[in-house]
Amino acid sequence: MSRPQLWMLHGPTASGKTALAIALAKAVQAPIVNCDARQLYREMSIGVARPSDEELRAAAHWGIASHSIHEPLTAMSYARWARPLIQDLLAQHGQVIVVGGSGLYARALLYASDALPAADPALRSELEATWQQDPHILKQKLRDLDPVYAAQADLQNSRRVIRALEIMEITGRPYSSQRTQESSAAIPYFDADLHESALWPDMEVLTPRIMTRTQAMFENGLRQEVESLRPFKNLTAMQTVGYREFYEQPNAQDSDLIQLIATHTRQYAKRQCTWIQKQPAVRRLPLGATPKDVFRL
Repeated sequence: MSRPQLWMLHGPTASGKTALAIALAKAVQAPIVNCDARQLYREMSIGVARPSDEELRAAAHWGIASHSIHEPLTAMSYARWARPLIQDLLAQHGQVIVVGGSGLYARALLYASDALPAADPALRSELEATWQQDPHILKQKLRDLDPVYAAQADLQNSRRVIRALEIMEITGRPYSSQRTQESSAAIPYFDADLHESALWPDMEVLTPRIMTRTQAMFENGLRQEVESLRPFKNLTAMQTVGYREFYEQPNAQDSDLIQLIATHTRQYAKRQCTWIQKQPAVRRLPLGATPKDVFRL
């Protein structure tokens, strides 16, 4: 019996991962498991570029709108949820496609886990309360305690900042010294042949795509979606591009918000590309790649 095949498609936002994943799913007759941290939440749709109904019908999808913003996931809790699912799907189909731009989630899913402590609910609540009062307090604390991690982390992401501080409080050691995610010796978790590839567009090509998609989100009702979620604006899952801009600048015009969100999205895409560059097992694909390009790697 041939070994199961696990296909992982990385790539920055707006690079065409969904389209390639569906084409690959059709080519190998395999289901798709989402590895985008934001598309997991059922309350968020337009602002996270959830696949359309037509795209969801084109191939079997798992992990789209499967969780609630009221019970936010971390990379490790996502891995604990997705691993048994993928094992079952591999047993049924022999092949599975995982797609998403959340690098830390993919790493936690695909490779042996970092030996990091579990969350401390009391400490987590205390840190979250401080973040709500003044995020700069925690950002500066992270810079002081672990300048190495602070220099590479997204300090606008409350989950990253709080988790790092939580781990350091529990262990008494810098968070950067405890992470193994960049290790080239990482051990795959699944008993399957793992194929990792990433769409790799030129930023000059990606930037107008990001702007076009951002404009389309507004045309499709992003403001209405964001306003419907305003009562939950302080939840961890809502501290993300495409939503927090509305809450931070409630009086801004759509034209200004479009520019701001597109800028933040482009910055996020650059961070995604930086992460991909550090992954030795990931092979790059050109924009517009087809399943044949994936198979050739």
